[in-house]
Amino acid sequence: MKFARNLLIISMLVFAVGAAFAPWVYRPPAALQLTAPGLAEYVKFLPEKRLGLLPAQRLHFLLPLLVSALSLPLLAENRALGLNPAWRIGLRLAVVPLALAMLSPVWAPGVLLNDEFRLQTLAAGLAIGLMLIAPMFGRLSLKWLIAGITPAALVATAFALRQFFLVDQAIAATYAGPIVLGWGGWLPLAGLAGLAISLRRVWPVSR
Repeated sequence: MKFARNLLIISMLVFAVGAAFAPWVYRPPAALQLTAPGLAEYVKFLPEKRLGLLPAQRLHFLLPLLVSALSLPLLAENRALGLNPAWRIGLRLAVVPLALAMLSPVWAPGVLLNDEFRLQTLAAGLAIGLMLIAPMFGRLSLKWLIAGITPAALVATAFALRQFFLVDQAIAATYAGPIVLGWGGWLPLAGLAGLAISLRRVWPVSR
């Protein structure tokens, strides 16, 4: 159980880092590197997107981030994991930077609540709200919790990666060079593998 617990937490953190902070487009200099939230903004300005020739869904890049932000507080407070208070608090507080990464780059109230960014703002608020009330869900069945998180993470990653490969050629044209998936795009896949292993290990022993 200890191995499954440690693997579960590490996998979820790896997934979250890839979803929020690590580069999906990795090109020197640093100004040309794009995270998944960065891609959600960048694709809006591609000529093909502005002309309606590229059916990109920019919010799909934020789906792994949303899954991370909603999953971490539930895992942190799950009693079956038996995490110490420092880990529980730390994992819940990790939701704050994840939620902020979901928001528009401009944090003015008028921008956050306009039609373009309203869903992102609501998602960030939902994540913060869940962070605050997570202890109420501490008795959730761990095996069913992981069984819900793992397919959600899989679907979110698949949608985000599909968008990447839909827009990579358009980005390559603006960068005047080939684009490949950066290490940030591989981290959610590594996290998914860990989640799947954790589920397999936890299922027989959880209640």
